[in-house]
Amino acid sequence: MIKKLRISKAWSQEQLAEFSGLSIRTIQRLERGHSAGLESLKSVAAVFEISVSDLLNAHCEGEQFLGANPILPVKSVEETAQFYRDNLGFEVEVLWDNPPYGVVARDRTIIEFGEGRKRHAGSGVCVIFVNDVDEVHHEYATKEIEFVGDIAARDYGSRDFRIKDNSGNILIFSSPLINQQELIESGNRVNRT
Repeated sequence: MIKKLRISKAWSQEQLAEFSGLSIRTIQRLERGHSAGLESLKSVAAVFEISVSDLLNAHCEGEQFLGANPILPVKSVEETAQFYRDNLGFEVEVLWDNPPYGVVARDRTIIEFGEGRKRHAGSGVCVIFVNDVDEVHHEYATKEIEFVGDIAARDYGSRDFRIKDNSGNILIFSSPLINQQELIESGNRVNRT
């Protein structure tokens, strides 16, 4: 949908990025059908002078659940954006001054954060699903990151590790175990009574 709208205006991806205030990479991801943060969708919808709901309905026709991304409470938007960029390999998509709000992305993962609830900074939790959790753990092991516990295979069928971001929010990086069905059949699962 976004690509069709852009082409109907005879705009390049670079022009749409400039008009919307988003990065070219964000525009490329949106055109490939990846999920996007609400603020990014608002920016694109405004450029095309349509509502966000119309943009979403056309973009995700036939789907009921359109994705989710966390909005974490942080102490400083600028420091958080720098932490996610420098330590976790995310790209900074958007930073606003008023209100202080930011959006970062890496591949299909989008995280939003703001200072609006800064007194609650450190209370957020976000699970980030990755293809190879050991590779990500290895990448982060050399960074200035506070790990919470060890990387391990969990009885609920995932291998994961946890870190704290610069505001104290917990990020859980997780990959499913290769043979989850065997794990479940063996009775090694979480009791949900």
